[in-house]
Amino acid sequence: MLKFSSKLLAVLSLLLCLAASQAHAHRYHFGLTELSVNERTQSLEIAHRFFVADVERALSLSADKEMQDAQKQMEAYVNQHFQLLSASGERVKPTWVGMESDVHDVWIYQEIPLTEVEGKSFKVRQSMLMEIERDQVNTLNLTRDGNTESFTLKPGASVVKIAL
Repeated sequence: MLKFSSKLLAVLSLLLCLAASQAHAHRYHFGLTELSVNERTQSLEIAHRFFVADVERALSLSADKEMQDAQKQMEAYVNQHFQLLSASGERVKPTWVGMESDVHDVWIYQEIPLTEVEGKSFKVRQSMLMEIERDQVNTLNLTRDGNTESFTLKPGASVVKIAL
C-alpha cells in the first residue's frame, strides 16, 4: 500500500509540475512599437518588440513555404501588418534596419528619413499578430520633442492618426 501511495504521489507531483509549467506560459498577447523622432540622425526610428513564440507562430502560419530566409519572411510580415499612410492615402515604406532576439523577445528596427514625414499627418496601422490572437494588444508610442504619446491598438481598432 505504501509503495502504491508513493507512486501515486510521484505521478500527481509530475502532473502538478506540468500544469504549473503550462500556466507559466504567457497568457497575454502584447506588442510594443516605438516611433521616435531623432533630430541628430534626421530620421524617424521605428522599433517593434514582440514575444518570440508569438512571432514564430505568426510566421509559420503566414510565410511563403518557398521562402527560406527568416529575415526576409519577417520583413514581409512587418511590411504587411505595419503601415504608415499619408493624408492622401500614399504609403510611406520604412527602410529595414534589422532585427535581433533573445530568449523572450524579438526586436525589429526600421527607419524613415525625417524629410519624408516631418510636419505631416499619418494613419498608422499596426496589426501585427492580431490575425492569430483575438486578445492581442499593441501599444504604439510616439516620442518627439521629449514628449511621448501612447496609443492602444486592438483587433478591429488597429489604426491611429498621428502628426509628426
